[in-house]
Amino acid sequence: METNLPKSNNSKKSQPNAYLKFSALGMQMAATIFLFAYAGVKLDEWLKLKFPAFTLTLTLAGLGGSLYYMIKQLSDDK
Repeated sequence: METNLPKSNNSKKSQPNAYLKFSALGMQMAATIFLFAYAGVKLDEWLKLKFPAFTLTLTLAGLGGSLYYMIKQLSDDK
């Protein structure tokens, strides 16, 4: 005997909320860039450089790495 009751959709419950996923991705990007920039500042202070070479280099590396990770994560969802 078949009933016409709506089936429960468990697949929606198992998927994380899109807002939480993107918020976590943004927080991870911010933390990565901050940590790389902080490491660059400390390295420049330790080496007593007048030009902040490591700060710029590590900040851009953190930005590039986090953008790569974000694009990889977003392309895996398709």
